[in-house]
Amino acid sequence: MNGAGRLAFLDPAWVVLLLVLLLWLGICALLARAGGWSTLAGPYRAKYPVVGERFRFVSASMGSERLPVHYRGCLFIVVNRHGLHISVLFPFRFRSPPLFIPWSAVESVTEKPLLRTFGVAVKLRDQWPIIRVPGRAAHVIRQAHDVSPSSRAVLTSR
Repeated sequence: MNGAGRLAFLDPAWVVLLLVLLLWLGICALLARAGGWSTLAGPYRAKYPVVGERFRFVSASMGSERLPVHYRGCLFIVVNRHGLHISVLFPFRFRSPPLFIPWSAVESVTEKPLLRTFGVAVKLRDQWPIIRVPGRAAHVIRQAHDVSPSSRAVLTSR
């Protein structure tokens, strides 16, 4: 075997492809960290698929009030009486595993106007990221949170 076969991976095309892949993974990891997804992945990592009302290719944002990370059309949201399941489209999923947030972990769901549309801001107990969801999914999230047993316990204690 000649030496050219062993050094084929040093071909400039492969090096550029590897650099682009590493850059893509680095950006995905940085966005997961900046938006708080990696923080929520510890306590709220989804262990199994969830059944409920599904919304595909949803735009939303996650993170702090000042500098949220925007997920434009790449989220999948499932809402049921137990909680909220959020996952990211596969190419963006590095360091962002699917999340399941039970309603008992939600501190508040407040209505927020978001660029000519209705939206909600979901604030979690003891966690810093705020999840902002616009559109039809926001209505369903608001309704599901309002009728969940954990939100009734919070409302009656006030």
